[in-house]
Amino acid sequence: MSNVKRIAVVSDSHDNLEAISLFIEHVKKENIEAIIHAGDIVSPFALRMFKGLKLYAVFGNNDGEKLLLKKAADELGITLEEQPLFVTIEPYSIAVIHGVGSLEKTQKFAKALAKSGDFRLVVYGHTHQIDVQQVGEALVLNPGTLSGYLAGKRTYAIVNLDTLQADIVEL
Repeated sequence: MSNVKRIAVVSDSHDNLEAISLFIEHVKKENIEAIIHAGDIVSPFALRMFKGLKLYAVFGNNDGEKLLLKKAADELGITLEEQPLFVTIEPYSIAVIHGVGSLEKTQKFAKALAKSGDFRLVVYGHTHQIDVQQVGEALVLNPGTLSGYLAGKRTYAIVNLDTLQADIVEL
């Protein structure tokens, strides 16, 4: 078995149960170490679809019922926190945010985290726009939107943490 560190990165699923189900089908066929969700899961019933998967997530601006979401996450063994979330997938450090207002502010914040040198990968969401760029030694990534809302397509990313290769997958 390979030691390659591959993760799935997703954001803005917005209770789109069909898209979440398709995503989970795809991920289960891959050799994925963990899933990073950059926010806007929205409801506990959508979060419960990730049962049995190693999921690290941040709250997004559309996650209204945070108490019930957090309760469901705790019951499922899912990490769900306010941004920023700092995760270690040995030996790599990952920073996860949803967004901080405008696209410009969000990208500036993500790039500042990348330039710190503390992270191999910096993930953000919120904008529903795909963004993959190298900043210093880190990869800055927005996987787009799993829901497809506003973007017209449903996307997520598979990232090889060893090579920093990110492949955008469209459902």
